Amino acid sequence: MDVPQVYNRREEALKRLSPVHMIKNALTIAFIMAVLLRTNLPAENEKNNNAPSKNETINFTVTVLDKNTQAPLQYVVIVLREGGSIVASASTNPFGKVVFNDLGSGSYLLSTHYVGYNDFNDTVLVDPGHKGYGVFLSESTVQLNEIVVQGSKIQNSASSIDIISGRQVFEGETYHASPAGTMTQLIQQNLSGAVRAPKGEVHIRGSHGEFSYLVDGIPIPLGVFGGLNEIVDPKVISKITFYTGGFPAEFGGQLAGLMDIQNKVPTGRFHLDLSSFAGSYLTSNSALSGGRIGAFKALNSNGQSISLSDHPGNLGYFIGASRQETDRRIDQPAEELFHDHGSDYFAYGKFDYLINGRDYVTMNLNYSKTQTQVPYDPAEGIRLDNQDSYNSFQTLSYFHTISTEPENETNLFIGGFAREGGLNFIPDLNDGNKTYLNGDSSTGYVVGQNRKFTTLGIRAKYDERLSHHFKYAAGFNYGDTFGREDFSFFNVSSQSLGSNTRYHGYDAGIFAETEWHPFEWIRLDLGLRYDVHNAPSAANEYELSPRIKWNVFINEFNSLTLSYDRLFMPSNIENLGSVASLLGNNAPPAVPEKDNLYELTFLRNWQNGFSSKLSGFYKEAAPGLDDETLGSSTIRVNVNIARVKVSGFDMSLTYNHPEVPLSGSINGSLIHAYGRGPVTGGFLPADPSTDVFDLDHDERLSGSIVLNYQPENWFVNLSANYASGLTNGNENYAFRTGLFSFNQGAHTTPAWIFNLSGGFTIKFSRGQTIEPSVYVTNLLDHKHLIKGAFFSGASFEERRNVVFKLTYHL
Repeated sequence: MDVPQVYNRREEALKRLSPVHMIKNALTIAFIMAVLLRTNLPAENEKNNNAPSKNETINFTVTVLDKNTQAPLQYVVIVLREGGSIVASASTNPFGKVVFNDLGSGSYLLSTHYVGYNDFNDTVLVDPGHKGYGVFLSESTVQLNEIVVQGSKIQNSASSIDIISGRQVFEGETYHASPAGTMTQLIQQNLSGAVRAPKGEVHIRGSHGEFSYLVDGIPIPLGVFGGLNEIVDPKVISKITFYTGGFPAEFGGQLAGLMDIQNKVPTGRFHLDLSSFAGSYLTSNSALSGGRIGAFKALNSNGQSISLSDHPGNLGYFIGASRQETDRRIDQPAEELFHDHGSDYFAYGKFDYLINGRDYVTMNLNYSKTQTQVPYDPAEGIRLDNQDSYNSFQTLSYFHTISTEPENETNLFIGGFAREGGLNFIPDLNDGNKTYLNGDSSTGYVVGQNRKFTTLGIRAKYDERLSHHFKYAAGFNYGDTFGREDFSFFNVSSQSLGSNTRYHGYDAGIFAETEWHPFEWIRLDLGLRYDVHNAPSAANEYELSPRIKWNVFINEFNSLTLSYDRLFMPSNIENLGSVASLLGNNAPPAVPEKDNLYELTFLRNWQNGFSSKLSGFYKEAAPGLDDETLGSSTIRVNVNIARVKVSGFDMSLTYNHPEVPLSGSINGSLIHAYGRGPVTGGFLPADPSTDVFDLDHDERLSGSIVLNYQPENWFVNLSANYASGLTNGNENYAFRTGLFSFNQGAHTTPAWIFNLSGGFTIKFSRGQTIEPSVYVTNLLDHKHLIKGAFFSGASFEERRNVVFKLTYHL
């Protein structure tokens, strides 16, 4: 065998391992599977043998208006059924319209649901001569709110699956979380593959908090530094659509997950809601809470909220505010818990204005602030550290309909946003955890932080449907970030140093995407985006990212999707080079993460109220992103892991039936996220080790079960969350990389956490109601470690908390 032949064979082997070759193979295999399934899948039942064929499909438009004012109603839930089975469901846009694509010709039962309005049911005909339908809704005499049900409902479950897109969908109307619940808990309970972690983080599919919010078409980036403050208050959310794969090319940035949020909007006449809650942590072991706890072992929490809305003419508004405080902000693995008080403040406003039948403007204003005492163990001395953080965003979105012609719709979207955040960490002089500068081990300092950032951005999108079979869209996004990093080093000897720098950077992207139906039973979503990332102390990064999603509609109740996403996840725009040099660290900063993500999903509507989703995925990042602290300080920086691999399965099963008040959902995932060094970047000396290790956000097995019984005027809700455990900080472990190699010796102990809630509604005249409710979190008071010290500190599970809430609604 000569040398050229060896070279050519090696070259051929490398080609077979390339992403392009893998995509071709995956598409070929999926095509064969789809054809076999389509031709051999048995009929669902005799009734479905006569179901409409995919050979004749219609794009069907439904328009919903207020019967009295003729104003379009946004976010109305519309469901189409055939033979008792849900065929499609969607929510109306700002113009009160929703388009159901690819419906077979025939008769359907159309149902609508909107909080504060009477439900509507009618039989509609869909065929080439009937491509649209109008609905006029009347306000109900007694308004509905979060726990009131009037008659049968379209959506009794907070969690559902969109059978067409494969997205999981959260509905806030029937979600019964504790008043002190956080956004991370909401995501954990309603999204498969989501893991709640300490410090307000949530890990999605083994990622490190790499997700974004989308509000009225505008991406809201997360903060650029650590903090306990949450950006979005779950109390103002109406609906969330979760993206975890098959991302459209229009979305960039932190994309391990994307939450498309629809916040509460005005409905009809004036509404007022007032609520207050009070609770106590009732633990079963007084030693864990310190000697200051009385005989009832109670640590208190309380909060209040107010919201009001109205719709005078074409203007609608919703304004809400809330506050809450707790005596148990952070759970540390200490026998006695001191200096652990915390408070949260939220303010939110949404304003809608319908200019005319083709133009619509909406604005969001949001501000949140958190004040936190950092707890300490008195056995190690008094440490009165305090941390304050804030987040805010403002958005302005303009929607313009250029053409409403059926199957030739054209739209333009332009949106601008501002995003601000800040962190102020004030350490105690007596902190034992000292930071040493430039190798000096004799003089220690504590480090104070005062950090601020602002991002100003714009996003635009133009889309046009040329025919029933083809649609395209193009657009761009730009975000300009600037801020200040102020670090102060001081000690008991009155020695002090400082680092005060300003910084600036930007992220820009352009995209083009298409939706193509070569056959009625196949849809291809093809996209391409180009990103530029500019950050201090680093060269510009550029990336071209293809996106491919192949949808195979096997029949009306089964579908298959295969997708490939090239993801470009920028590192934080911040300037930590100056403070790192004080610590003696002069290495380069981290660079953006670059991923190849493959996903195969099977969706099924079981026609008896059940819907299911089963996904398998594989993601490889080179490099990956994580964060670490600078020396012994509390300053967190991005670092790069040479190679990160994440693979696994997640599944979701939901049950919802309009005639039955019992609903529920099951989410589960089996995921392994591991890395291989070296670990570089973050201005830190490189760790040259190439050993494999589980990432600190690796939790192999996780799941949630939710049961909700909600007849008219009362509810009972039970939820159970399972976690096999995040990393425990054990570095002396021989890690294995198999999906079923749990590496339990390097992870915390598995745990089930149960939550129970219930409430009822008392009705009065003129639409007034009072709703008392009770919530018990960690029902069995299970004590366990959520996560051990690794790249970040250890944290315990929150102990049992019993909360009573009273709500008044007008």
